[in-house]
Amino acid sequence: MKAEVLILWVGLTLCCTLICGREDVKENKFAGVQVREPQTLTKNRRQAEEVDAEMLDKLTEVVEDEKTKSKKKKKTPEEIEAARAKKAAEKEAKAKKQKAPKPTKKPKPPKPTKKPKPPKPTKKPKVPKPTKKPKTTTTVQPDIRQPYPDKEEEKKLLTKLGLDTSIQPVTPKERRGEEPVEPDLDDMFKKPTSPTKTHSELDVDYWHPRPDEVPGRYPDTKKEVTTPEVIMYIPEESTTVPYIGAWYEEYDYTDLAAKKQEEEEERALKEKAEKAERLRKKWEEEEEERRKQISVPAEPKKCPPLGLESHRVEDDQLLASSQSHHGFSAQRGRLNMQGSDNDEDLYGGAWCAESEERDHWFQVDARREVEFTGVITQGRNSELHEDFVSSYFVAFSNDSSDWTLLHDGYAEWLFYGNVDKETPVMSQFATPVVARYIRILPQSWNGSLCLRAEILACQLPRSHHSENEVNPSDDLDFRHHNYKEMRQMMKVINEECPNITRIYNIGKSSQGLKMYAMEISDNPGEHEPGEPEFRYTAGLHGNEALGRELLLLLMQFLCKEYNDDNPRVRRLVDGVRIHLVPSLNPDAYELAYEMGSEMGNWALGHWTEEGYDIFQNFPDLNSILWGAEDRGWVPRIVPNHHIPLPENILNGSLAVETKAVISWMERNPFVLGANLQGGEKLVTYPFDMQRPPISLTDNRRWRNNAEMNEDTWARIQRQNEGALRETPDDAMFRWLAMSYAHSHLTMTETYRGSCHGDDITGGQGITNRASWKPVVGSMNDFSYLHTNCFELSIFLGCDKFPHESELPLEWENNREALLSFIEQVHRGIKGIVRDIDGNPLPNATISVEGIRHDVKTAVGGDYWRLLNPGEYKVTAKADGYTPQTRLCMVGYDSGATPCSFTLTKSNWDRIKQIMALHGKRPIRLITKANVVKTTAASTVAAPSIDTEPENPANTHDIARRRRLRLMRIRRLRLQRLRASLRTTPATTMTTTTTTASTTLPPETKRTTSWYDSWFPVDEWSTENPFDSVVFDSVPTQDYPFEYTID
Repeated sequence: MKAEVLILWVGLTLCCTLICGREDVKENKFAGVQVREPQTLTKNRRQAEEVDAEMLDKLTEVVEDEKTKSKKKKKTPEEIEAARAKKAAEKEAKAKKQKAPKPTKKPKPPKPTKKPKPPKPTKKPKVPKPTKKPKTTTTVQPDIRQPYPDKEEEKKLLTKLGLDTSIQPVTPKERRGEEPVEPDLDDMFKKPTSPTKTHSELDVDYWHPRPDEVPGRYPDTKKEVTTPEVIMYIPEESTTVPYIGAWYEEYDYTDLAAKKQEEEEERALKEKAEKAERLRKKWEEEEEERRKQISVPAEPKKCPPLGLESHRVEDDQLLASSQSHHGFSAQRGRLNMQGSDNDEDLYGGAWCAESEERDHWFQVDARREVEFTGVITQGRNSELHEDFVSSYFVAFSNDSSDWTLLHDGYAEWLFYGNVDKETPVMSQFATPVVARYIRILPQSWNGSLCLRAEILACQLPRSHHSENEVNPSDDLDFRHHNYKEMRQMMKVINEECPNITRIYNIGKSSQGLKMYAMEISDNPGEHEPGEPEFRYTAGLHGNEALGRELLLLLMQFLCKEYNDDNPRVRRLVDGVRIHLVPSLNPDAYELAYEMGSEMGNWALGHWTEEGYDIFQNFPDLNSILWGAEDRGWVPRIVPNHHIPLPENILNGSLAVETKAVISWMERNPFVLGANLQGGEKLVTYPFDMQRPPISLTDNRRWRNNAEMNEDTWARIQRQNEGALRETPDDAMFRWLAMSYAHSHLTMTETYRGSCHGDDITGGQGITNRASWKPVVGSMNDFSYLHTNCFELSIFLGCDKFPHESELPLEWENNREALLSFIEQVHRGIKGIVRDIDGNPLPNATISVEGIRHDVKTAVGGDYWRLLNPGEYKVTAKADGYTPQTRLCMVGYDSGATPCSFTLTKSNWDRIKQIMALHGKRPIRLITKANVVKTTAASTVAAPSIDTEPENPANTHDIARRRRLRLMRIRRLRLQRLRASLRTTPATTMTTTTTTASTTLPPETKRTTSWYDSWFPVDEWSTENPFDSVVFDSVPTQDYPFEYTID
């Protein structure tokens, strides 16, 4: 039914357009009202047909809306037929719509300039009039939408409007025949009066006739209008009614098209962006895979050093094309090799080639095939010359005859070397090269061609054991630890063994880092009387990292073995209070750790942040002791032990770390200790400072002095020859040094020499530091002279900062030596000094006959004196107590010999009173039968007794003259012996000397002691403090002291 209505409406619409096209120009105004947008329809029929096609599209949309609404209800057979009819109508409408746009080419005739203006109203949002009409349409919409959902209501509406289905097929034919009739259009608008309202409401869709104009035309043409004419316009209105909402918004096809186009563009751009993003991700993934494939060979393999610096590579494995001098052979081409102070000496600081040679090379033999991965080069160690290699090639061979240069894929790979003489430069290969021999071929250099090098190589797996492959027996953490990792490691050890460990800090560095120490003892945190205290310190120089790691490994070892009930470790922990300080210079170590094991030079990290060398930054007590010995003040005025610090020394040029260490030494009664260093492989013992030789003027003074005895002369001669470098405990120090060196697995293997020259230890691995490299203000000398502690320096190896792969080997080499040295703390004697009541006496002095170095008791009255096996007379002295001497035996068995003392109080207060009466001068107490007791009268007559022969002063003068006479006789004998070896002029000199000496008797009347002649007149102008000393006195039981104590 609807399809027939649509066909009828289309036909009527075409007829209407033909009639309107023939209308007179006078009706132009009315046409403009009917057709708001396409005003040219009245002049151009083709455009009207095009508009009709658009109306058909709208109609199809209305039908589709109705179809969707009808779907909500149950479909009847009639509705199904109607839907089929609708589909047929839609197909016809689409066919007409496709054919309609063809005549669009004919609008060319309207060329006048006034005609292009009418198309402007097509933009409905800009025209003010259409904006008012949506209001009328909105009121009509609810009523318009009701007729179409029901088919019966549609029929009623058609019947009411006078539209019959029987007429519909005939009407198009009549319209086609009546097409030229023009008056029918006027009659159509004149007939209905009531439908005007419906006309204004239903004409909203397309034509939009104005209500004020349409009624005005109706009275003029009041003719009967046939039914087909009425039907001609109403279906057009009814098709436009079903639109919902603002019709003009949907009608504005240009805006909709623009929006659709924008949306499509946005969608296209979005799809394009997504596609580009997908492509980019895909490309990144492919690039990442490609990089991974490329980076596998580009990432160099990390291998440890072959061992040139650590001397694991023997001298016969190094070969060179030539050498400039004898001291610059290929064996000197090791990384960080140090030359002698004199460049003209036998040992230079690098391998240097002959300048006249054309081909230069430096060759290393690995003795078997290895994977070479890189080369580290360094310049010459010299203060005067700046020699280094700036570029070189690398070649490989398996038979040392056929060599293959390393290529980078395009040409021979030229490596760039150093820019200065000290900083190491590493060059790594893209892929490892398996070979036995490697050669460095220098191409350009600065100054002379000099080179120091290290080779990076990995050992290939093989069935039999290698010298460089060590399987440690202990499950420990073999790696380098920075400051945080060291602290964490110590914390873990403390948690594993809380009953025997304690962590504390001895102070802070200049940068605020704490210097941590770990105490290992059966009662940590408490000093037990009779238990000696031992210390290991490391890291005085930040770049000497091996000692630091060895102490961390020792902590782990002691904790683990103690928990495993190792008897030796339990005996050590229960009998010794062990202190381990792995890093005394944490600031410098962080700097060296950042550079790496092989990339730091010899001096990087050696000093503190303030520029101090901690080992050489202690107060110089040697000069104080030696000066007092030269004056004869030891031990009467200046003690030979616990020498006090000079005034304001702590406010002077001492590092923060040094002050912390000194305070730590004074708080704990250490008996034995060692500081671990690097750069050499030996053990040194004090004195570390070279005693300065006596000047020529002083020597001449001694030769002319008649009071000098043979012992003094011999001592001066030894001093001039540098023999006075050893301590009074030199034998004990040598034993302690040998206990470590001989327990070390490789320290005594000195056939290859030292790290940087010839062997200076005589095959023993020990030496006196003053005879090797003397230093002033060392930690060892200070510890020996200011405390009871005997301290040595242990140099662990040639490589200061070895690679992590070498730590297991170094631990195996040093483990037994570290434990054995701790056990030496029990060598000698030990005991407690008490009074009669059993109270301990602190600060009591323990003296050993024949050794001019004493020790003091601790707070608990206990002491330890390191001695070699033998018999010793030991004396204990305390202020206000009578000294006691005992004979103590030291055996070869392990453990110290107990030797305790019990002292009685003396009449020291009474002696002080008597000395005050005599001007604080010592009084000779002579035990004779006729001695008269001292009274007040005798005290008054004391001055007159001085002239008597029995006066002690006269007795002293007689003894003094006797000694002078013996000295003259000895000197004359010496002069005669020298004269026999000399020429005649020597006799005259002897005569003059004798003559001069014969004029000396007047000097015997001097009141000063003969010790005054020991001091040069030009240097020591003060009065001799020994004028009042009586040297020939025999000590009594109550007052055994022979000197004045002010």
